[in-house]
Amino acid sequence: MGMDVYGRAPSSETGTYFRNNVWWWHPLWDYCELIGDGIISPDNLGHTNDGWGLESLQTQALVQRLEQALTSGHTERYASAYRSRLAALPLEPCHICAATGARAEPPAIGPGPYPCNACDGHGQVPSFETHYPFEVENVREFVAFLKDSGGFEIY
Repeated sequence: MGMDVYGRAPSSETGTYFRNNVWWWHPLWDYCELIGDGIISPDNLGHTNDGWGLESLQTQALVQRLEQALTSGHTERYASAYRSRLAALPLEPCHICAATGARAEPPAIGPGPYPCNACDGHGQVPSFETHYPFEVENVREFVAFLKDSGGFEIY
């Protein structure tokens, strides 16, 4: 599943469309909410894909905040802290093999005689949260879209 973000009144091809899969979108939108405090309402629906979005003036205010965060190094510091937090998360029991390192015959799950391909036989896997990356370049690409979008809607 992905988040398809469409410009309301694009002034260029760049402002027409932006897409992230859900893994990339949620951390990006979390950051926008942080940076856009006072611009993005706390009860926004930015994590859904039902057509919610921002009007042009709000979008341009968000662009200014995001550009300032990028220029000041805030975004890079946030990304570094984000990666460090993910790296520090404890391993979780593997649900495919019930943390035994050996699984039932696929497609069944649970303990069994076969090497577990989910945890490589270790019985543990990284936290599910590690599937949600945050990178500065994704913020830059979103800002480029926002600048020329004329506001946006998320589908």
